Amino acid sequence: LKLQFLYLIVSPALRAFVVTMGGPCIVGGKQVPATDNFGISPFVLDGQEWMSAEQYFQAKKFVDEGHREKIRAERSGTKQWQLGNSRAHRILPNWEQIKVDVMYEANKAKFEQNPKLAAELVASSGPIVAQGFPFWAQWNGVLLSRLREELRPVAERDLSALNAATAAMDEYRSSH
Repeated sequence: LKLQFLYLIVSPALRAFVVTMGGPCIVGGKQVPATDNFGISPFVLDGQEWMSAEQYFQAKKFVDEGHREKIRAERSGTKQWQLGNSRAHRILPNWEQIKVDVMYEANKAKFEQNPKLAAELVASSGPIVAQGFPFWAQWNGVLLSRLREELRPVAERDLSALNAATAAMDEYRSSH
């Protein structure tokens, strides 16, 4: 199931700017479905069941537990994303500092609890090219590279790639 959609932004400064959201990353020239944050892959995190990494990420932005639960109850990835981008509810004050870590934790739980997805990620090689807004095209690649190495047996890890991804995430967190 591919949960990819286009989101149309219309503003005075941007007449019609189309951004592709969701979909699997390209690794070694091939799509790797396990890397899709919108892909349905149930996992439990913080004592609750989530249907995708994207759903967890969008819900965790908010202070309002009711709005978080509304996102968790929503089955449509598109609507989860829309609810997560609402500014009618207060966002966590440290959201900018923790958002990459939140997406990392969601994906970590997804892969640890879905062994077939973990095997698909570990079997991939090469740079991970993600889609979406430039920020997430960069950071999804970084955090998925980190997870790919962490999921590999210790003797098979590319420590240079693992250390670089971990350092980049640490730097992001400390700079916000």
